[in-house]
Amino acid sequence: MADKDKCFSVNAIIVLLVAHFCASVASTGLRNLSLSIKPPWVRRGQEAQLHCQYEMEGTPLYSVKWYRGTLEFYRYSPFENPPAKIFPFTGIKVDMTVSNATHVTLRNVGFNLSGNFTCEVTADAPSFYTGVATNVLTVVELPHSPPTLWTEHTKYDPGDILRANCSTPPSKPGATITFLLNSMTVSSIQSRVISKFLLHS
Repeated sequence: MADKDKCFSVNAIIVLLVAHFCASVASTGLRNLSLSIKPPWVRRGQEAQLHCQYEMEGTPLYSVKWYRGTLEFYRYSPFENPPAKIFPFTGIKVDMTVSNATHVTLRNVGFNLSGNFTCEVTADAPSFYTGVATNVLTVVELPHSPPTLWTEHTKYDPGDILRANCSTPPSKPGATITFLLNSMTVSSIQSRVISKFLLHS
């Protein structure tokens, strides 16, 4: 075979491989996969809603698996009976009445749920193509009452040293305290944080 014919054959094979690859990608049936968490900052004891968005483009859905970190806690498989299944995970309480192939609602969230959540979507045959999307949930605790302010004296003369203490109830993350004197911020050099209260559970 002439070198020209060999070159033509190689080029033809490359074109066929590229065309096959593009067709395979186009036939996965899964596009625009993303995960949203509302609210991204949720108070301890409240609920969080996880929304896995995707487009199947006519290809049947095989399954949607949900993970906290690397551990699966919820799965939706439309061809199984029942289609929804929960896996044990300490602190995760899935509301099955409002959870489905695209949404998962978590009730009474705790601090241990802060971190990465992932939805893994798999298309049905023939591709069984799988895509994943990840987002972060942060669980917080706000102070339950306003801060309290203590000063060493009730009256001061010009030139006196003012010593004050501001205390806040426990929170997570710890509260940021800023002192104002006559509506002017006191510099951080003149004030310091004695301690921060962090809640653990």
